[in-house]
Amino acid sequence: MMEQITSRDNPKVRQVIKLQTNRRAREKEGLFCCEGEKLLREALSSGIQVEQVFLSEDLPQAEALELGPKTYRVPRRLMEQMSGVESPQGVLFVCRRPQLAASIPQGCCLVLEDVRDPGNVGTVVRTAEALGVPVLLTGSCADLYQPKTIRATMGSIFRADVRQVERDALWAQWAEQGTAAYAAALTPQAKDIRQVDLRQAAVVVGNEAQGVSPAMQQHCGGQVIIPIQGAESLNASVAAALVMWEMKRGS
Repeated sequence: MMEQITSRDNPKVRQVIKLQTNRRAREKEGLFCCEGEKLLREALSSGIQVEQVFLSEDLPQAEALELGPKTYRVPRRLMEQMSGVESPQGVLFVCRRPQLAASIPQGCCLVLEDVRDPGNVGTVVRTAEALGVPVLLTGSCADLYQPKTIRATMGSIFRADVRQVERDALWAQWAEQGTAAYAAALTPQAKDIRQVDLRQAAVVVGNEAQGVSPAMQQHCGGQVIIPIQGAESLNASVAAALVMWEMKRGS
């Protein structure tokens, strides 16, 4: 039988609220929160460690969702306080944060440098899983385990190949292995991505406002551009999707 929690002052409830809003807490405790029955089932099937599950007491299928991890029932009003969305689905769970690989893959990969919008980072992760492209986060990217990022991945966070790398390590390996690295840029000298072989390349998509940093550009062998008409530029996640599609198109 599930244990019931009714108070916002319960330590487990307070922990969830902190994890939802505080990056430092997520990093310090090595935990993060997710919401939704579909996401819960995907998390469990992926093998990630699910620590706790909280179910709204008005959820009809609550009993069927007692799938292994310690499960608690909470009133709807408390679920609304714990949730990171306006209309909670009634299922909230806490996962152990996995250690992201810091290795740099052989072959094609997408590098996100200082991409700050969690929706962009999450959407890139989702697209990367679909196309089978590793994603490397470097610089000051949005937290992969921030609730908005997780929602944007639509479950891909549990399966996609996402790594956290330092720029110096990235540059050193590129130099050592002669990696074909390109910066996505809106400059006259940038080459049309359709005219560049990206099948074994690393392509960097930079900050939404500033683009790829000058330091990163110095370590790239060139620049690529997505030809567009009318619009001044593309959203970072859209640009990344087109780059990854081009990487895989000739594979």
